[in-house]
Amino acid sequence: MNIPGGTPSLKLLWLNQDAGIQARRLDALLGCFDLSSSREELQAVENPFKALCCLLTYLFVQVDTLCLEDLHAFIAQALCLQGKPTVQLIDLQLDYIDARAVQLGSLLVRGLTTLVLVNSACGFPWRMSDFMPWNVFDGKLFHQKYLQSEKGCTVEALVEQNRSRLTKFHALKSVVCKACVRENRRIVSRQHWHSPQPGRWGRQGSGSHRTSSGYSRAGPGQHWRIQGPGNRQYEPDHWRRYSSSGWSN
Repeated sequence: MNIPGGTPSLKLLWLNQDAGIQARRLDALLGCFDLSSSREELQAVENPFKALCCLLTYLFVQVDTLCLEDLHAFIAQALCLQGKPTVQLIDLQLDYIDARAVQLGSLLVRGLTTLVLVNSACGFPWRMSDFMPWNVFDGKLFHQKYLQSEKGCTVEALVEQNRSRLTKFHALKSVVCKACVRENRRIVSRQHWHSPQPGRWGRQGSGSHRTSSGYSRAGPGQHWRIQGPGNRQYEPDHWRRYSSSGWSN
């Protein structure tokens, strides 16, 4: 891992109480996701969105077929979830079920689970409560925002015409997009896709990156990462929308 000062031992991360150890712990966590260069921006993000931005940046760097509409849906649902009554979420009605939205929601929750494990292994540089799915994700609400984003709804509509949310939306989007650009990953709208490799250009560097075979620089061992229609081994037109009958289990 590319960590300032080298990779620390678990003994140092878990047992050391010296001044500055929290900074080493955070360096280790960000190093696990190759986000050391975005440290300052992520630290400036308010809770509980810090962990969400970390995860979204990692996912969008690793998965080429995630697009701008997906990012809008992820961020908008996290912002709209704050303070929304449970009964309102229960009564939420969807026009239809999109299989890709279900898969993306599952991917995010699995990613949060991985973040919990990494945060624990690094000695808890961030509060564990920031990683709890119920603070930043609701499946039905995400599905609604995904369908709206897919239809081309404006950002204002996605955040339900709330000015405070709109300001936070642009701030969070900026953090993720800037971090992705550092990794040569440009997040573009699905409408701009003209090749099976959207949003990436001439990426060079250490490690193996995601290719048409579906493997990423982190290797095939991280099983929570997206597989199937969201993977670049599928052409974009093939996964635009699936009916529920086309999916097993």
